[in-house]
Amino acid sequence: MQENPGSKPCHNCRRKRRRCDRSVPVCHKCMKTGQECLGYGKLFIWNEGVASRGKMMGKTYATPNHLQPLTMSTRDEGTSRVWTFSCDLNPSIPDRNDLRAPLYITPIDPLFQGMDNPSRRYLCHFATTLCEDLVISDVPNENPFRSLIPTCRDHPILLHIIVANAAMHISSMSRPSFDLHNSSVQALLPDHSAVKTPIHTRYSTDSSASATLDALSAKQKSIHLLKTALENLPSTDINLVVTVILLFINLELIDSGKNAWRAHVEGAMKLISSLKPFQNDQISPIALIRDRITSDCLTYHVLGSTLTNSTTFLDPFSLPIDITTILRRSEANSYLSFPTTLLQILFRACELSNIAFTLPSTETPNLINEASSLLNAAQAFDVEAWANNVEGAPTHRTPNRIHTALAHQNAVCIYVHRSIAYDPTDMDSETLVTEIIHHLSFIDPKDPLSKATSWPTFIAGAETDNPVYRQWALDRLSLLWNVLPWGYVQTAVEVMRMAWRLRDEANSDIMGVSGWVQQLKALGNHWLIA
Repeated sequence: MQENPGSKPCHNCRRKRRRCDRSVPVCHKCMKTGQECLGYGKLFIWNEGVASRGKMMGKTYATPNHLQPLTMSTRDEGTSRVWTFSCDLNPSIPDRNDLRAPLYITPIDPLFQGMDNPSRRYLCHFATTLCEDLVISDVPNENPFRSLIPTCRDHPILLHIIVANAAMHISSMSRPSFDLHNSSVQALLPDHSAVKTPIHTRYSTDSSASATLDALSAKQKSIHLLKTALENLPSTDINLVVTVILLFINLELIDSGKNAWRAHVEGAMKLISSLKPFQNDQISPIALIRDRITSDCLTYHVLGSTLTNSTTFLDPFSLPIDITTILRRSEANSYLSFPTTLLQILFRACELSNIAFTLPSTETPNLINEASSLLNAAQAFDVEAWANNVEGAPTHRTPNRIHTALAHQNAVCIYVHRSIAYDPTDMDSETLVTEIIHHLSFIDPKDPLSKATSWPTFIAGAETDNPVYRQWALDRLSLLWNVLPWGYVQTAVEVMRMAWRLRDEANSDIMGVSGWVQQLKALGNHWLIA
């Protein structure tokens, strides 16, 4: 037993010379950074098993590969994290004459004792792979999603939704890639020849079907627990519930980004509107990442509004909490990396588009002045000044952040232009498409900022009639799929091709609706392309 566990700092805080909050059973600072808290009692360190007597004195054994602990390496050696559960859950059985095996069994972190092997495997995948997808810079103390891992033992609802996300991600990684070539594009390319690119599986694995079943099972358990939590909101940590709902949204995006996400986004927005300021004695590890959770929910809300026809969407910028400040605090490391000012303009354009959808075409000119104001505001946004003043953003990413934001700026202008089929004489949408292609050419697919490029790529691809640009959009999304195998990337390709088909085959207004944005909205689907 620990002696007076709260009377001195935990071992991690003492080693790093930081002020410990001395919480029991574990330090909240360790939980926040995703570290395993080493506690307050006597610390025993295994020093590679060097023998101190006998024939083996001064010698040791190499640790078998399948018993090595999973180590998260970082640039900061002093803040590296070690996850003590093994990722290799099916190690080869050692020979009975191999005397090393009994000596090197990696102890299971008490945090994960009692969990079955699949759960440990999925938590490992969440920690090593999926967490990295959710941020731009996956460095110590900068990825709030890692702090959810040690918290999930105390919250089964959080454990199940994390397992569901990880299992669905493994399943998604095993899906076949999409066909890169479009018949209408190939027919217009020089010499009418197309390179046959086989549709292949990115990660072949026999466990894909099993992972899908595990994801659905964990999702069902999470839904049941979420229903119970919502029925008892006064006694439930609302920050926990909003976090779980965000992970539900991510789960739907990993799956496909179609339809099911909307109920979760609307539920999250209602809960966010009821959030209250922190009290000093009420801050929990989950509450500490509230800004990121809230920011991602709000961004999904706006992006989901772009292709959804609804006049009932809540205006996030009219909520009683300071939404703009929350969004700006999260700009540096949100994987969506959408400038707050442009996000506000985009939401106003979504509102305008929904109004235009309900009006006869003869009354649309009444909205032109408002669309013109939004267009001017988007064009006036100073991208370079914004990128140079993003709070907490590393300076080495500033040039690429500028290119990414300029792509978003041009995409927002295209959306405003198409929201009411508005054709200003001084704007050429094909020039905007060219600008998007130019700026995204600076963003290598392996650059973490590439995760923020799917929406402008989709907008450029859906807008253009140029077959070469259409092929570029297909290629760009395919490259993104290779580094971000989330289902919504494939949905973006599907919806983009749908926009082309509606425009190319009909040669007239679809159902009396003009412009590809309104045509897609008229289909009544709910797509979320992030």
